[in-house]
Amino acid sequence: MQIEVKVNQNTEAKEAYIDGKLIGYFEQMTPFDDTWSFMAKCSHDKLTGDHYIAIGNELNKLNKV
Repeated sequence: MQIEVKVNQNTEAKEAYIDGKLIGYFEQMTPFDDTWSFMAKCSHDKLTGDHYIAIGNELNKLNKV
């Protein structure tokens, strides 16, 4: 399962897609905080363990862990 991150041209938000479906956004909660977090757009019962692993791997990349 691959996660694809696209930057929205209007809002500059990092949108997360899996299998072509928007599942949520990667955001920095404050302008002074470099830590990225994930905000789900779809309901949590539609996200599987594989989805969360892909999301976690992308967060590690964004947060340089």
